[in-house]
Parts: sequence; C-alpha cells; structure tokens
Amino acid sequence: MSRGQFGRILKKFMRTDGSFCTSEHHLQLFDSSKSLAETVAAFLMAGFNRQEPLLVVATPEHRELLTRKLEGAGLNVREAMLASRLVILDAAQTLSKFMRQDTPSPEAFDEVVGSLVARLANGRRVCIYGEMVDVLAAQGKYRGAHQLEELWNALGRRESFTLFCGYASGHFGDPKTARALSDICEAHSHLHRKKDDLLAEYLLDQRDGESKGASPRT
Repeated sequence: MSRGQFGRILKKFMRTDGSFCTSEHHLQLFDSSKSLAETVAAFLMAGFNRQEPLLVVATPEHRELLTRKLEGAGLNVREAMLASRLVILDAAQTLSKFMRQDTPSPEAFDEVVGSLVARLANGRRVCIYGEMVDVLAAQGKYRGAHQLEELWNALGRRESFTLFCGYASGHFGDPKTARALSDICEAHSHLHRKKDDLLAEYLLDQRDGESKGASPRT
C-alpha cells in the first residue's frame, strides 16, 4: 500500500465535524528494560490513581516486569483485571490481527483496537501503554511503525486517551534509521528522555540538531 493510499484510508477514521478529543501521544526511547519498566509503571499508576481504565499492549518480558513493578507500587493486578480496570494484551498477537504484510490496515485496527478503546473509555479518558510499534521497529518495519502511530492519532480524534509509546533505542542505532526516528518523533505530541539512557539521549540530541539545522519545508 502506497503512502497516498494509506493517507486516504486514514481520513475515513477521523472526525469531520470539528469535535476533536484532547488525546495525548507520548514517546520515550529506552536503553534497557529496567529503565522502561520504572517509567511506564509510574505512568500507569498515575492513570490508575486518576480512576482511568488502563490498557497495556506489551511483549511477554515487559508484561512480566510491569506486573512486578505495579504490584510493588500497591496495585493488585489480578483484581484490577477482574474489575475491568486493567486490560493486558500481547503486542505481537494483537499486531497480527490488523497487520496486512508490512502495513497496518486502518479498518482492522479500528475493529481490533478502536473498539476496545471505545469500550474501555465509556465516557472516560483511557491510560494506554503500547509497544506494538516497537515490535515493528525491531523487525525493521519503520514505515509500518510510523503508519501505526498515525492510526493512533486518528483514533485520538475520536476517543480520549493518554498513550505512551516505548521504543528500544537500539533499534535506531544505525544512522540509516535517522529519518525513520524523526518521522516517528513527529507523530507524537510529547517526547521524553531520561539522562541515564545514554544511547537514547545521543539519538535524540542528534535528531534535535538535524531538525534545527534543516531548511524549512515547503
């Protein structure tokens, strides 16, 4: 599917009546799973304490780490899941339901993810952590990751949520991926960093330097 075809389909899933939701789309690069778990668990606990439903779409390793961190912070994960205050999904399995080769299908994404977010929201803001995009980046499917980020942005115009996307910095260590990282960063409303994540700091500093030195787009 070409970039133009994807864009035309994407427009179908955006509101056209001017009544946009105020969703937030956050991004952070992490050098280690430990750094990721600490930051994401704090993000999720903040949402839980605001009485927001939580949605986590992560790899098995990170689901286990996050569960331990959340339990350590005082959240009874089993009770929260039984009360439908927390939904945990596998990133790769969820991806398989709406990816069509290397491209996410807007229609299938809306059916799989959009319907779930709408059901969880029920008039409330949803707190979401997702790393399906990181799974795609790990496979070298940077364009697919960027397209998936744009699908989240389209969904954010219909539903109210705070979405936190976590990427492993190592997926962008090759200078050839600089443009992909820049495009992905631009698809987010908020960009975060931790000084302890040295590779993430370097990559984002490089990206910031190139953005300042670039000629204005016409």
